[in-house]
Amino acid sequence: MKRITGRSETGGAAAPLFSFSMRRAGRALARMGCISIAVACAACGGGPQPPGRPQPAGGLPLSGPLESYHDLGFVTGPAHFPAIAAFSVLAGPADSCYVLFGMSVPNSALRFQRDPAGFVASYRVTMSFATPDSQVVQHVSRDESVRVPTFQETTRTDESILFQHILALVPGTYIVTLEANDANSARGFRSIDTVVVPDYARPGPVLAQPVVTYDGSGRAGRGDVPDLILNPRHTTSYGGDPPRLYLEVYHADSPTPVSISVHDELGDTVWGARTTITQGDSALRRAIVELPSASLPLGRLSVELSAADGSAVAEVPIVISISDQWLIASFEDVLQFVQYIATRAELDSLSSGSPADRREVWDAFWKRRDPLPATPENEFRNEFFQRVRSAAEQFSEAGGQAGWRTARGEVYIVLGPPSFVQERYIGRTEFIGRPNALEWLYESAPGGRLSLLFIDQNGFGHYELSPSSESAFRAIADRLKREPGG
Repeated sequence: MKRITGRSETGGAAAPLFSFSMRRAGRALARMGCISIAVACAACGGGPQPPGRPQPAGGLPLSGPLESYHDLGFVTGPAHFPAIAAFSVLAGPADSCYVLFGMSVPNSALRFQRDPAGFVASYRVTMSFATPDSQVVQHVSRDESVRVPTFQETTRTDESILFQHILALVPGTYIVTLEANDANSARGFRSIDTVVVPDYARPGPVLAQPVVTYDGSGRAGRGDVPDLILNPRHTTSYGGDPPRLYLEVYHADSPTPVSISVHDELGDTVWGARTTITQGDSALRRAIVELPSASLPLGRLSVELSAADGSAVAEVPIVISISDQWLIASFEDVLQFVQYIATRAELDSLSSGSPADRREVWDAFWKRRDPLPATPENEFRNEFFQRVRSAAEQFSEAGGQAGWRTARGEVYIVLGPPSFVQERYIGRTEFIGRPNALEWLYESAPGGRLSLLFIDQNGFGHYELSPSSESAFRAIADRLKREPGG
């Protein structure tokens, strides 16, 4: 369950308060906390785009979530507080604009404390909008709380908290100082970014930057506060709900035909269509568009909208992710580490068929392994991709071997962290130099207690399983492929 916190301010009369809680499954909404909304142009030319980051060793084009979103121009926190935030801008009343700010935070970023109803955490978000000459024109400060019923919920590493805030600003360039801090620890981050609020009063038709949302109906007029639940990461999971865009066009005397195209990282068009923005009047016309997720590949994509006559163009990034732990990869690349847990028949099914057929097989693959089907999350899948990420970070070896490709990485992905690790000397008459072997002990492996020995034969830090350990591990790995959780 995602929890949305905060409240809306427009810089003038008090805006209505919203409170929602949301499950991905069914996109069900229920009244729960408070919402707040705000705007920025990280995805519409508002700030500098950082250079691309090098790919991890081993050739697999994967990036950690924070690096991927930072490369796309999003505001990101550090590893200990992995918040991801985005700004959008819509026309406001008179000559102003509404700035919509959304921030995504995992529960694990906060320190929860037990209370009679379960566990509670608190955090503060502050934002200052200043002109280039350092004059502060808007300041926001919010204290929010998050309550969860179980300790397990406190450790979630996926998107589980949404914070939103809306405020009104006149067109111009602003320096935004953003801070988010946990109330019960030193965790938090501070970021300074540049936000450009465009002038939507220019002759039209004028397309606003598309707003990526989870839900909401938008609004009827420029003076209304947008009724939207933002998707701050602009992300949808592979096989999940389709990406949802809220569109507005201004100064259009009649319904406005719009071309929509989706491009991959190489600039190739992967999907395209036409729609017409009809609702509303000449001051503001609006539409909600759901992109067909079955037609979209994994990775970082760009959505471009253009009016039929080419007079108006708007663009926004979206991400189709394989998990919250790793984001950027082709499906063929993902199969390279899924092979550690998949049978040959499953790999053949995942490798063949159309994208739509492949999604059905992909969903069935994880459903077969879901230990708690009644919950909205697939705990096995979340744990699997967390293990892949940990293996990639911890077990890289000499020669550029990616950690998830190594013997230790494969064992870690399949069996998880060992109960105990002991350094050993193998084949040496004297205990000199560094140990050349590692013993991993699993107290509760499938089938009972298991000891696995990794030996560095050449002294270069390249560890391989001993023959007997290799045989024992393969027997368990093959059994788990046939009987997940057995």
